[in-house]
Amino acid sequence: MQKTILLAANLYEHNRETRLMFYCLVPGVKEGYMALNVGAGRADYGFWTGLHQVLTLLHRSYNGFSLNLAVYQSALSLQGHQNDKDNVARLLSEFVSYSHIPSDPYIKRLDLVNDLAIVDQIKPGELKGYSLTAIDAVEASPPVIAKEKPKKFDYYSDLTMPRDGVVLDFEATSQIVEYARVIEISALKFRDGKIIDRYETLCNPKFKIPKQARELTGITDSDVADKPSSFQAMKQLNKFLAGTPVLVGQNIQYDYRVLKAVCEKASIPVWNGKLLCTMKLARQSNLSIDKYDLSTLCSVFDIVNERPHRAWADTRATFEVMQSIYQSARLTS
Repeated sequence: MQKTILLAANLYEHNRETRLMFYCLVPGVKEGYMALNVGAGRADYGFWTGLHQVLTLLHRSYNGFSLNLAVYQSALSLQGHQNDKDNVARLLSEFVSYSHIPSDPYIKRLDLVNDLAIVDQIKPGELKGYSLTAIDAVEASPPVIAKEKPKKFDYYSDLTMPRDGVVLDFEATSQIVEYARVIEISALKFRDGKIIDRYETLCNPKFKIPKQARELTGITDSDVADKPSSFQAMKQLNKFLAGTPVLVGQNIQYDYRVLKAVCEKASIPVWNGKLLCTMKLARQSNLSIDKYDLSTLCSVFDIVNERPHRAWADTRATFEVMQSIYQSARLTS
């Protein structure tokens, strides 16, 4: 009977270092966890470097096995050094067979491995193994980790609509910020309730757009082939945002976190100001609805969104939703 290795992996960042946590089950041989500190540098590149390193170790001893790889689908779309990506593809093809399976059942335990690796202060380049017993102990008594507390979002809280601001929307390859690469940007600048400027562009993520993102947005690889990279476009967006006091969006927390992540990786100064989330704003109003997604809010206020899940149409619809909520005068404290 053919034996199949199970390898589950997840990507983490700590103190600007990229880390990969693994669970490995080789039937009848061994079972345990591994923590790898890839070191400083871009996390997307580090993912492929780390995966290549661990697959190399497995391939040396178990190339006569099949392999099930449990990892987020979006991680497999991450950019990396082509040499690492090619080597990963080669190693996967050299197992008897290879399948990609969902990683969700393994993430909670991999989170614990990451916590333990932080406590153990594994160094860049270090690969450290952990037994099942060790992770069971961590689960029973989680370690106290001196993690940097994320800065709380500074929300706009006035009862009147901001005089100046920018409505922002990204279309991206993933809803997971760590894996997201921007494929479209739209920013709408307003003053005194009127649109005064706009910035919009498609972006080339430098890898194949995942099927889910293509189906949701309609944006194809050919659409972005001659467009600026995500990093180049973000530099232009950063100039557009200069001096803007309020950043508005439907679930603006996601867009801001993507903006911040890309800017930090590209060493671009991060915009600083107040956030206004139309979803959060709608929850504070007396609307008789169960969902607060953009489609529902547009329906409530009779707003036409001509192309849902395209950045310009969504920013325009979000701007009109914001206006409608403030004009309804139904905000509660």
